[in-house]
Amino acid sequence: MKRSYFVRCCLKYGGYFVAELLLAYILAKAVVQGNTIIGDAIDDMLSGQRVNPGAFMGVLLGLTGIGFVAAFLKSVFASKFSIKVQSAYKNMVAGKLYRLEYRYFDKNGSASVINKVNTDIAETDTLLSQNVPEICTNLVAMVTYAIYIGQIHMGLLFLMVVCYPFIFWFTNKVVKKIQSLRKVFRQKSDIITEISQDCISGILVLRAFGAEDYFQKKLNAAADDVVANEAKRVRITNNVLIIRRLLQWMPNIICSVYAYVMVLQGNISLGELVVFLMLLQRFVDAFVGVPFNLVDARECMVCVGRVEEILNQPDETSGTATEGIPKGGVGDEKESSEVISFRDVSFSYVEGKEVLKQLSFRVKENTSVAFVGDSGGGKSTIFHLLCGFYRPDQGGYQLLGRDFNEWDISAAREKMALVSQNVFLFPTTIRENVRYGNVKATDEDITEACKKARIHDFIVNLPEGYDSIVGERGILLSGGERQRISIARAFLKNAPILLLDEPTSAIDVETESLIQEALEGLSDNRTCITIAHRLSTIQKADEIMVLKDGTIAESGTHKELLEKGGIYAAMYGKEGEEEEHEAVEYV
Repeated sequence: MKRSYFVRCCLKYGGYFVAELLLAYILAKAVVQGNTIIGDAIDDMLSGQRVNPGAFMGVLLGLTGIGFVAAFLKSVFASKFSIKVQSAYKNMVAGKLYRLEYRYFDKNGSASVINKVNTDIAETDTLLSQNVPEICTNLVAMVTYAIYIGQIHMGLLFLMVVCYPFIFWFTNKVVKKIQSLRKVFRQKSDIITEISQDCISGILVLRAFGAEDYFQKKLNAAADDVVANEAKRVRITNNVLIIRRLLQWMPNIICSVYAYVMVLQGNISLGELVVFLMLLQRFVDAFVGVPFNLVDARECMVCVGRVEEILNQPDETSGTATEGIPKGGVGDEKESSEVISFRDVSFSYVEGKEVLKQLSFRVKENTSVAFVGDSGGGKSTIFHLLCGFYRPDQGGYQLLGRDFNEWDISAAREKMALVSQNVFLFPTTIRENVRYGNVKATDEDITEACKKARIHDFIVNLPEGYDSIVGERGILLSGGERQRISIARAFLKNAPILLLDEPTSAIDVETESLIQEALEGLSDNRTCITIAHRLSTIQKADEIMVLKDGTIAESGTHKELLEKGGIYAAMYGKEGEEEEHEAVEYV
């Protein structure tokens, strides 16, 4: 059975936990010794002996001091254990997020992932700082007190052992119900986070279409579900607390009456009775506390289980190679000049629905290749496979002469720079957003990249210049400005392979001209692969591949494809008619 990652972290810092248990034993032993001294003094007094308090007061004070020190150090080690484990666990989850297969994010909403990373991990604090220490401390105390009570009279110990296990049976009955409700609560909390996130991200659409009331009702309904679920859980928990008190009092009374009978029969002394009653209360508190601490712990384990779901997901497939095969190293000169080679690649996002079907193509070094075709034809999927976000279901893909499965995934991606039509900017400064292309770049490197991307003049005219905040997803900038910042990022990365996902779509004519100039500079001496929606932007490509139903229907240069009069020619003619129609309407 695979060991839990949470357990691994606990074992890693188990030394703190062992020290905590040892100190818990010292504390319990000090309590027993102190009570024993008092009990012996009472028996001596009742037997008519002269009792000098000064004879044992120093010992009591010493035991009290030991108890205080043990309690303090126990708290310190418990705190260290909790902090160390939480830190290790959080770092483990944080590192895992960057290694997860891309498919995981397809299947799980960002709200659910965020809740697991933030809220669920936070619940481990309660588990480690309260539940686990209390359970273990109580167990140590129980054993210590039980041994001494057994030394007084085995009948008293037997009665305690018989009375209190019923509590465990009862708590096990209710814990499953509470645990189930806790899991539902976490799931419904994910829904609330998801709706709230959608409302914030899509606030412009909500207000433009007047959908605020609709989303408000969705949020209210989700909140009502959470409240109803929590009300049910709290009701059960409150009932459990009431029953806990009854279970605590009844056996306590039974054991106390039995001990009194033992005194009357002369089986134990009055001093031993006093000690027994004092330790009984501590024993009861510890014994009754354990099963109910287990209830709380198992509630927290629901959150740990949700985090473990992330940690148990498979990592991205990665090899160890960091460089391609040198030219001439394998095969003939033709093969060694190939930068990318797809061979009979088939792929589907959903089983039974192929997006790519036996797709084969080659891209040579320092050439420009464009993919065109209808929406859903597989153009973006090719980029996903090139970047290693997904792996082919069948067939193979070579990068720089080496099978992609042999590549270290990070090293492979270092060979590529992506400029997408859907630019993502982080809510930080322009300087930092460009620096993500190369985190080791200097400010001078960033400035030079922005000049090449035709965005420098715009930046220096801003009040804060390169330190201007771009806002959430770059909302404070126009589409063209965001696009040129992403191009600057690609310049800074300086990768040999350039992937362009139609970066000039939905851009005005003047901005498109600036972006085209920047892209021409970026494409120099690089292998360039473009997804094209505007056919007018790829006329100079060395090869154009037309995708249809996941396969290459035709390929060639712009001129060759027009002469064929096939799919590309029809697409180009249709685009020309649409542009001419738009121009007439504009006039």
